[in-house]
Amino acid sequence: MKVLSGIRATGQQKLITSADNGDTIDIILYFQSRTNNWKMDVTSGDFILKGIRVSHVLNLLCQYHNIIPFGIGVIIDDGGEPFLINDFSTGRVQLAILTPDEVNAVDDFYVSIKDAG
Repeated sequence: MKVLSGIRATGQQKLITSADNGDTIDIILYFQSRTNNWKMDVTSGDFILKGIRVSHVLNLLCQYHNIIPFGIGVIIDDGGEPFLINDFSTGRVQLAILTPDEVNAVDDFYVSIKDAG
């Protein structure tokens, strides 16, 4: 897991990072002040996803695990949701790029919950 650093308390910013296999991941992170939430666009190669809401989940991109070799985890100190423009800059909320092994572990966790219920 690679935690992304340098996210500022600004309404829109572009982050460029890479997956374990070296693929470039472009993230445009933007705050919507009317609804007090964060959204993002994610691009990597031919994969383009626009307008996904940043929320407290293990892997925001879990439904694309057969398409891309990474995931994006959202880590929140207090278990809530990101709703302030400074949530990332204060460290209350963090974004992390997940490796393929971590994506598989998240998938296995969700399957175990489904099977238990």
